[in-house]
Amino acid sequence: MLQEALNNVARHSGASRAWVRLHFLANSLELAVEDRGKGFTKEAAHPGIGLVAMRERAELLGGRIEFAQPTAGGTLVRLTVPKEKMESHVE
Repeated sequence: MLQEALNNVARHSGASRAWVRLHFLANSLELAVEDRGKGFTKEAAHPGIGLVAMRERAELLGGRIEFAQPTAGGTLVRLTVPKEKMESHVE
């Protein structure tokens, strides 16, 4: 999901940089990718295959993914996976 989010920044955002944050919290893991590019437009009513695949992967992990527009502009992709689901996917 990180790779897909960064590919979207490179291909679509027009941003010159992106921030990747990984937080290990007491009950979950949170991955955030943020840019200050052009963000999502209201005309883009149908999400691309990459966004759909990211949502499906999050569901397979028992987590959730959100796509937001920060007040400063751009796009924020945030994945949250509960700790118990994370541990069941570790080999």
